[in-house]
Amino acid sequence: MPDLALDLRYLRSAIATAEHGSFRQAAMSLNVSQSTVIRRVQLLEHRLGFAIFLRDRKGVYLTPAGENFLKEATPGMNQLRRAIQLASARHRGEHGELNIGILASLASGFLQLALKEFRERSPAVKVILHEGTAQENLHKLALGRLDVVFMTGEPEIAGHVAQRLWTEHVFVVLPSGHRLSEAETLSWQEVRDETFIVSSGGPGPEIQDYLMKRLADLGFRPTIDVHEVSRESLMHLVAIGYGLTLTSSSTVGASTQGVVFRPIAGEDEDLPSSAVWSPSNSNPSLKHLLGLVKRLASDVAKRLTWLALCILIAASAVPDLIDLDDLAEPARIHGRSL
Repeated sequence: MPDLALDLRYLRSAIATAEHGSFRQAAMSLNVSQSTVIRRVQLLEHRLGFAIFLRDRKGVYLTPAGENFLKEATPGMNQLRRAIQLASARHRGEHGELNIGILASLASGFLQLALKEFRERSPAVKVILHEGTAQENLHKLALGRLDVVFMTGEPEIAGHVAQRLWTEHVFVVLPSGHRLSEAETLSWQEVRDETFIVSSGGPGPEIQDYLMKRLADLGFRPTIDVHEVSRESLMHLVAIGYGLTLTSSSTVGASTQGVVFRPIAGEDEDLPSSAVWSPSNSNPSLKHLLGLVKRLASDVAKRLTWLALCILIAASAVPDLIDLDDLAEPARIHGRSL
């Protein structure tokens, strides 16, 4: 009975020898010495119990048994090599699958940049996005159906890691014909009596919680209507006068006719956005994605710091010619493109 515990190097040496008809040429193709190839072939023949090659002064030739053996063994060798390559690539995070939970409001801006760069760096990784509320996505994360969730806020969830990555400035969305649409900025006092509309899915619950908190601080309880519609449909409802809504800086400038976006004056509290994942998740692709978004978040923070420094330097150099509010506001509003 042949010893089946074969070193794959023996088999590679035999295949190379058969392809080149020469131990010397086989050794050159494998980048080893000729004596190494000969020794490996001899050991393989010994373990199989029959000769693979006939030798003479002109070269080496396959025996009938050797020809049949390599004909059957070579496809398996190639399949094994392919399996090793795929497994190794998956281990390195170059192949595989990632299931990512997002809110509708996070489908652009920072997260869009991160997903775009991840796609460019790991094109063989299959990325599947799941859009839903934070509660829905966190439930799927707990069940293992999602690898990571990107959401607003900084949640504390047992058994999971939540890391703040970037912030989103809050804007009021109102009809272009609204009495406040000409104002450059708005105050909470000005919109406290307005009806706000939110969607039941996506970031709707988060917007509702945010409204309740901000207006409750002023002693008011906002009127909020919940619609079971998409973000796009919600914007159309704003345009035709059903109420105002809130959105984040990543969606400002989205092509929706009939609405305008206005920042809240003096609103220093931006909405934080975080990544949430389980530390026990061993998906290598998740590790790569998290590394990428952390690096991007750090780069954005550095750019914003650099921009603020430039503004201060410019202001100190020509204070009478530069209005700090004019410089700072566009940087804050359009920070997503920095």
